[in-house]
Amino acid sequence: MSRRWVDANLRQESAALSDSVTSVVITGLGPVTGVGVGVDALWSSLLGSRTNVTSRTLTIDLGRASDVPLVGLGGVDSAPGLEPHLAFLAEQDCEGHRDLAYALLAMELALGDAGLRYDHDDNTIGVVQAFEAPGAEWTVSKLFELMSGPPPTDGPPPVYELLAPCFYNSQPFVYVHLAGKALGLHGFSTSVHNACASGAFALEVAAERIRSGTAEAMIVVGGEAFDTGVRLEWFRRLGLYAAEPSAMRPFDTQSGGFYVGEGGAAIVLESAASAARRGARAYAEYLGGSFTHQAWKQTIPDVRAARLHHRIGEVLSRCGRSPVDIDFVVPHGAATQLSDGYEAASLRSALGEGDALAAAFKPYVGHMLAASGIVDLICGLLAMKHQTVPSTPNARADHTSLHVPLATEPTAHAIGTMLKLSTGFTGHDAASLFGRVPDGW
Repeated sequence: MSRRWVDANLRQESAALSDSVTSVVITGLGPVTGVGVGVDALWSSLLGSRTNVTSRTLTIDLGRASDVPLVGLGGVDSAPGLEPHLAFLAEQDCEGHRDLAYALLAMELALGDAGLRYDHDDNTIGVVQAFEAPGAEWTVSKLFELMSGPPPTDGPPPVYELLAPCFYNSQPFVYVHLAGKALGLHGFSTSVHNACASGAFALEVAAERIRSGTAEAMIVVGGEAFDTGVRLEWFRRLGLYAAEPSAMRPFDTQSGGFYVGEGGAAIVLESAASAARRGARAYAEYLGGSFTHQAWKQTIPDVRAARLHHRIGEVLSRCGRSPVDIDFVVPHGAATQLSDGYEAASLRSALGEGDALAAAFKPYVGHMLAASGIVDLICGLLAMKHQTVPSTPNARADHTSLHVPLATEPTAHAIGTMLKLSTGFTGHDAASLFGRVPDGW
């Protein structure tokens, strides 16, 4: 590998990090998904090509509801360990904020997976969050509840008085505060909101804290839940939402859109020095990312500018890799014609022909919107760990627009370098690169 790894002297360090560029490794994964909570359960579903798409009736207006397919996590029983986090949020006047509850559980799982022990009163562990609309679902559901009740007889309904806690708790800084308070984390913490590419941007923000030597460990986390169909109806009217589960076929010439997923996803990043001192296992090294904002249309990529193509080339160049070094591609794979076509064209022009395989994971876990980049990355890192590319549900090799083959069954494959792509509405694009950590590093 071209990046230097920690030597015996660094393993013995207990003081500050080196002033030189610090390698960033991923030591903990925390998936909370409808096909598995925890790394073992998730990997079992990926390896067994198991999906869990159900239909849910969600309110979209007064007296109007819509049946939509989604990968749900509706109850405590389907997410073991969730109850304490729901109880904590209720104590903080944030009852019903399932998106944050899933994220808290994901953080707890990721910290446990990393074996990272810390003083809950004195540490510098930070959190970078990725939420699309924190608290919005709970606020809208309470508004529907209020408006559907009997009209008051003594004047207009006290809308503000009843919904003020919802308005306040939907602000991103409240979610940042509650995550730190729940798990006793006191380092640099913030949130990013770059649509469906939020996870990739959050990863880079966290990694920069480690590279700068100002943090030894950071957590990247996101969550999603749906109590109403308001946001999903917007997707439906744009023709982007799948009418049925089998319609979600990433990179298929006849794909019918995506369905969403509920859950949370968290990743623990550490400096290589910190991980080595602890004797921690590392899933991969985060080699770096390249990012852009198209600043063009809200829902349509600017294919003329080829910005994603350039981001792929830039991250390869900066990390000392060439297109032939890419073994595995995890695309955004939203299963919409425009987005998939943009990704496919970018990969074809940036990578050319090679021996890479690809897997699109949204048909398993659903599209978790801002958190999707994190949960898709977790799936990719598990594939790298096991050196096996899971199948892509509904993939049809004879109908694909992607020149990098999508695995149609679990396939043993040597993965040394993984490319992860993320694209989002309003033109946020990211290309991120990950390298396998040598055994016994």
